Amino acid sequence: DQKDEIILIGNDVANVSQSAATIQQTTRVRNKDIRKFLDGIYVSQKGQIKSADEE
Repeated sequence: DQKDEIILIGNDVANVSQSAATIQQTTRVRNKDIRKFLDGIYVSQKGQIKSADEE
């Protein structure tokens, strides 16, 4: 369990991707020096999750 982690799950890859992009754009740092202001949303992993049947 990761603290402050957001996991997006859905059946439609396009909708999940759009939701992730919207969250990332909304929380983007503006009018600050990004080298010192590190708050925000960062993508740590991309990919599809395989179901138990596929493994």
